[in-house]
Amino acid sequence: MNYFNHEISRWRGGWRTAAAIAMVAPAALFALRAVPAKAADFTVAPAVIDGNGIPNDIFSYTLTVTNTSGRLENVFASVYELTAAGDQAFVDPATSDRPALLADWIGITRGAMLFQPGETKKIPVTVTINPYATAGDYHAVIAFVAGDTRAAAEANLNGAPQALINFTIASDAKELLQLASFGPSRHFYSSFPVSVDYAIKNIGDVPSTPGGSVIFYDGIGHELGSVPVNPANGAIAPGATQSFTATWGGSHAMGQYRVGIQATYGAADAQLSDEALFWVLPWRQLLTVFLALLAAVVIAASLLHRSYLKRHHRRRQLIESLLRARDNKHVVDLRHPGSHPDRANRRS
Repeated sequence: MNYFNHEISRWRGGWRTAAAIAMVAPAALFALRAVPAKAADFTVAPAVIDGNGIPNDIFSYTLTVTNTSGRLENVFASVYELTAAGDQAFVDPATSDRPALLADWIGITRGAMLFQPGETKKIPVTVTINPYATAGDYHAVIAFVAGDTRAAAEANLNGAPQALINFTIASDAKELLQLASFGPSRHFYSSFPVSVDYAIKNIGDVPSTPGGSVIFYDGIGHELGSVPVNPANGAIAPGATQSFTATWGGSHAMGQYRVGIQATYGAADAQLSDEALFWVLPWRQLLTVFLALLAAVVIAASLLHRSYLKRHHRRRQLIESLLRARDNKHVVDLRHPGSHPDRANRRS
């Protein structure tokens, strides 16, 4: 009998305990839901993350979040964009430019995180820069807010503990020009002016405006003059080739000349260079001089030839006259009389 009385008493005590728990639990849950998290309820470290990258870069970070409220907290991570002035940006998902939103590049768990009193959690964060992101500065916030649901939590964003994310994106676009061709229009000129043709091709990803000079030198390397590479200061579109012609009035002296191009482009003043040779020979004047010299040579040769013919003719006449005189015995014997062989025979 005592045994049954003891069991009944224990059952009644358990029932009272269960009833008390059933009455207290809703109150506890109400208290958990009713008390929003404040900045003093959590600590987030680091408070600021600064990064630099280019499109397609991926960065990994860790945020350390600690519940300092002394009570059980149901926490959600909320990510939102900031303007350059530090204000929360309202972004309509239907019309937003996704490559321009740092908040869209941030990866973090969006589910509920239960924090025991005093508990610390390591929250992984990734930043994946959109491949179409343009160069510039981007700002976003990761806030940690307590609430029964995400909607209830995000209603209490003001004053919530948070980490500020700042990123500077550099462009990965390449500005690259190539000298497709360069050289004088002709290698021989009869007179000035002379012209030089060249073409520049854009093999990069962005429009580029070349500058610099086409420089002319004499045969020993002295600079004589120059003209601008890009007189109109026009930009060359990606994939396009622009042709130019530089015209120079010259120094009005004949001979060999050298021409070089020194083109620059881009913020770093990248250079394109080449050089070529050409001649300026006034062939009309030279031809006139040559013909005059040739005429003088011909005239001189003709005079010499005539003089030779005259001398030859006189000599021939003299020889012929001597031959005729001998044939006619009109030869005069100038030898000494005693040496004549006929007279010596007569004496004997």
